[in-house]
Amino acid sequence: MMTPERNVLVVGVDTTFIKSVASALDHTDYSMTFANAESVLSGKSINRQGTAFEVVILWSCVNGGCEYLLARILQRMPGVPVVVISPEADKQQAGKLISAGASDYLVYPVNSAVLRARVDQLQGPGSVDGMHAYAPSTRHTTQLARRASVTNAAILISGESGTGKEVLARYVHQSSGRSAGAFVAVNCAAIPETMLESILFGHEKGSFTGAVARYAGKFEQASGGTLFLDEVAEMPLEQQAKLLRALQEKEIERLGGSGPIKVDVRIVSASNRDLAQCVREGSFREDLFYRLNVFPLHLNPLRERQEDILPLAQFFLRRSCGQSGQPTPELSPEAARALKNHDWPGNIRELENTIQRACVLKRSWVILPDDLMLPGYIAQQQISVVNAATGNVIELNGCSQDCSQERSDIGNFPGPARKQQEWRHVLEILQRNKGHRSRSAEELGMTTRMLRYKLAQLRDSGIDVDSIITGSAVAS
Repeated sequence: MMTPERNVLVVGVDTTFIKSVASALDHTDYSMTFANAESVLSGKSINRQGTAFEVVILWSCVNGGCEYLLARILQRMPGVPVVVISPEADKQQAGKLISAGASDYLVYPVNSAVLRARVDQLQGPGSVDGMHAYAPSTRHTTQLARRASVTNAAILISGESGTGKEVLARYVHQSSGRSAGAFVAVNCAAIPETMLESILFGHEKGSFTGAVARYAGKFEQASGGTLFLDEVAEMPLEQQAKLLRALQEKEIERLGGSGPIKVDVRIVSASNRDLAQCVREGSFREDLFYRLNVFPLHLNPLRERQEDILPLAQFFLRRSCGQSGQPTPELSPEAARALKNHDWPGNIRELENTIQRACVLKRSWVILPDDLMLPGYIAQQQISVVNAATGNVIELNGCSQDCSQERSDIGNFPGPARKQQEWRHVLEILQRNKGHRSRSAEELGMTTRMLRYKLAQLRDSGIDVDSIITGSAVAS
């Protein structure tokens, strides 16, 4: 199967620069578009129909206009990484451009292999190594994580519970030079205080009651790789002191052991609490905080990452159904809208559970709002609501109050309530697309042939499908 091409926008007028970029990225999976600064500022290159650029390579302007051009690119294409190539090594300019949002700063001439490697690493909004980064804030955090991963600096990830902190930690590990080593995760909140030291540093046989064999702790298991300390704020102060010593000396000692053991570990820690506030309250050591917080990263709650919700939902759909050997269903527009409108207090963990539940409850090839069982959506039942202004009774049949306001009055169909809602959904899509079969089938996630077959089923049931689609009749 051919790998889909990824689009790269190359901005600059220097002929030698353009030729070198074209030569470096030739015979790769990238499709290049060349533009000058004027076309980018006017929006002609960026807004070219049908093109979504994943990386921008920008020739640095020696007259200082590069910062303005960079700002316009990032404004029009939020989250897309920009590699700046400059004809001279200017540390001051490099610092300004990186601070302004550039993903990298290279000095011309650039080795072809180096440029290809950087472009391969810096992908645009999408799913990379398990990170679904479509929202600008998530994309920015992912880019920072990749930059931090090339060092051995300790990383502290903050964010609400369920925002994907362990996934980000694994992303750092996989992006680093330690990816061949082990990734070992420890939940500091889930281990009893009396067992934490043994779990982290190990123990010798007979060192305490129940120690029937030597145990290599998490530090030893992670040597040469990455140790992820989740919920590190929950670690008792006594264990914090021992952790600090291990980080400072790069060695540990097993319980009951006779000497130190050297370890080579990269520490990534995470907390849903404000560690700086914990330091002020006296529940977390200040010296350990500074040791862990060398490179801080933050993940926003899912309610502030609207662009991530549907890609994550699709990912969980594919995974949930794939594990059970079922074909992946489609989200109806109403279900997608419900997902985007929900506050997600449980963040990504709640979204995953919601999708798993929907995969169990679904009765057809499309997931409807009722399958999600989100607050604000009413399960399949007939509900009567009295209009306070007119006194009329409004019937809401098999739909949420939210989606009933947007649903066209197509009518009822033969069969059980679930099947009626499925037919109604198909015809609503056809109405919206003015009867266009191919567009409707694509939106419904089925082939045109399958759509025609379903419409034939309706006709066989005595439904005037064409009149319903054109709006000249309703189903009886």
